[in-house]
Amino acid sequence: MTTKLTLSVEKQVILKAKRYAKRHNQSLSEIVTSYLDFLSRDKDNVPDIDPEVFEVSDEIPIEKLSARGDPKFEYLADKYLHG
Repeated sequence: MTTKLTLSVEKQVILKAKRYAKRHNQSLSEIVTSYLDFLSRDKDNVPDIDPEVFEVSDEIPIEKLSARGDPKFEYLADKYLHG
């Protein structure tokens, strides 16, 4: 179930966010929902990611990575995940 949320955001931030959303074929609501969901997740179950990798992680969402054992996942895990 969805519900409305009113936010106060700087105009320039909104304009940049709308351009970002359009480039990624998403609505601003979808982006905000994903971000709020990410913030509220149990942090104990999230891998420790290098800050520089995390900064560009919207290009490869962690949820889209294959499971352990998959060669692509293992390569990316070895390259970018700590621990």
